[in-house]
Amino acid sequence: MPQTSVTAVPAKTIEGMLDGDVHDVVSGIVDQTGGIRPGRACLRTANGSFAAALPSGAGSLTTNVLGVSLHSQKALINPSSSDNEVYEDDDQIPLLRHGRVWVKSEEAVTPASPVFVRVASGGGGTQIGAFRASADTATAVAWTAAKFLTTTTVANDFVLLEVNM
Repeated sequence: MPQTSVTAVPAKTIEGMLDGDVHDVVSGIVDQTGGIRPGRACLRTANGSFAAALPSGAGSLTTNVLGVSLHSQKALINPSSSDNEVYEDDDQIPLLRHGRVWVKSEEAVTPASPVFVRVASGGGGTQIGAFRASADTATAVAWTAAKFLTTTTVANDFVLLEVNM
């Protein structure tokens, strides 16, 4: 069959993709049943200095933040039952502590928007560790070590996030 159309604007990126060449990445071990998707805020657990899990409560971002999970072409990332790529429990996971990473925002954001991280399911979204521009009735908390660098006018769109821990 002949090609009948051409996409003029390809997808910008993928979740958890690094942008730029100055960054600090550490290796962690997934300590999360169900795994961790790329492009999510991750916290240190009680199971080790670099044991990583998704946020689990309103106070969880004040301490113990390890970084943002990155997509890695070198790592084996397995599709979950919902066809999302995840680092499974006990897998090694790359975590960005300083630099820029592409993430999906749950809502419209601008560079002037504050960064909030989802810590529990709520009306605005269900992806724990995802990013947004507003608190969602105590299911998302502010993270001052990050800022949005680009604008999106729709939900579930890519935005560039700068992390400075």
